[in-house]
Amino acid sequence: MAVETHLDITPLKPEDIPDPNSAEFQQFLDTHFAAGEKLAESMDSWEKHSTRVDGTVQVVNLKNSSHCHETRKTLGIKDYWCGRSSHHTAESVNEFTRPKTHHTSSYDPRQLVRSISHHFGRRSIDHTNHVADTKNGTEAENDIERRESEVERQARVMKQPPHGLYERFRRGLLEYHSENEREYIESCRETHCLQVFQPHVAEVWKLTYVTPPPTSPRTFVVLLLSRELRTEPTGERCFMNISIPFNHPDCPEKKGDEKSRVRGRYVSVERVRELDGGQRVEWRMATSSDAGGNIPRFVTNSSLPSSISEDVPSFLKWMAKRFPEGGPVETHPVA
Repeated sequence: MAVETHLDITPLKPEDIPDPNSAEFQQFLDTHFAAGEKLAESMDSWEKHSTRVDGTVQVVNLKNSSHCHETRKTLGIKDYWCGRSSHHTAESVNEFTRPKTHHTSSYDPRQLVRSISHHFGRRSIDHTNHVADTKNGTEAENDIERRESEVERQARVMKQPPHGLYERFRRGLLEYHSENEREYIESCRETHCLQVFQPHVAEVWKLTYVTPPPTSPRTFVVLLLSRELRTEPTGERCFMNISIPFNHPDCPEKKGDEKSRVRGRYVSVERVRELDGGQRVEWRMATSSDAGGNIPRFVTNSSLPSSISEDVPSFLKWMAKRFPEGGPVETHPVA
């Protein structure tokens, strides 16, 4: 079975996923995380769109323009992508804990897309049911041993208190995020795991978001790939989440509970890494999306800079309250 890298909004199907006990499955993971790292690194060459959240979040675009043609060709992607980058230290979260004034307005499709796109690049992996492993052949045994080591290590660190800055990001964004998301994203109403290919590493999730009238709720079904890319030394650690649209037989469109919901799609890459020996954390995320229904893609695209920027203070405020023993967090202005 040929292993292809897939970073666009065309949904994958169950038959596109190799047998989790095979060497091809490990190759599937490796190639996607390699592509994700390549995309995250390329963000330095994307067009700078704006700085948001008091100058602490740099928003960048990968447009369908001649300026971005070479980058797009190198990455093998076609659609419009929007990304953000921010740096954080363990010093202060005062700016994120001050009460905010919220304003309401009449219905605007852009407001809709902003509300449903808060979920881009998110992740949750809190499971107690594990998939049984079988070993077939020397090569398969080596792959499974590597996988078991990764799964077991992930389960072990998930039990440890998140005291450090990196550990707090990891607990919030890598290890339990789909459940955490309901706590700090008001529009998130349901997160449900449909299938586990590999615990904590490759799972299919259904995420449902309420949207303002007269529009319908949105459901996103994604294959979530998660890995701590570098586990040591402390000060150089890094993890990544990749979300890819997925057509799952247990969640068909316009049937059962999905009859009144619109199916949206997104692909995203999220990377968090330590800098300066662990004194700082860099958080990068990039996404391409389609809100579905009657919302045109250009409206979705125009809303992304605001929606993905709003995720940063929302998450940091929640993280500071959820894990206060780790100390406060300060976000630094981008260059």
